[in-house]
Amino acid sequence: MWQHTGQDVNTLLLQTSELVRLISEIKTLSPEQKLELARRLDEEDIFHDNQSWYWTPEWQAAEKEADADFSLGRIHHYDNVDDLMRSLHARRKQAREKCDL
Repeated sequence: MWQHTGQDVNTLLLQTSELVRLISEIKTLSPEQKLELARRLDEEDIFHDNQSWYWTPEWQAAEKEADADFSLGRIHHYDNVDDLMRSLHARRKQAREKCDL
């Protein structure tokens, strides 16, 4: 079993406070600066290849769109898959009825 030593905890606390500081600083950046930071981190291979897709302009645009949908209340919550499917079928039926008008 791995055990913490006093120095390990102090080092961890220092690293955590440094991360908190960096995150606070990053939050003050403009969207363009954040995107540039993400691009540079990706170039430096900070993120593993299986995560770099997240920082592409296309994905970031989709994230922004999803955030807008969420903030405007354009989301739906379902307790289970059956409720989701009923809702989808009802919407499809409504859309078809509109087309028939």
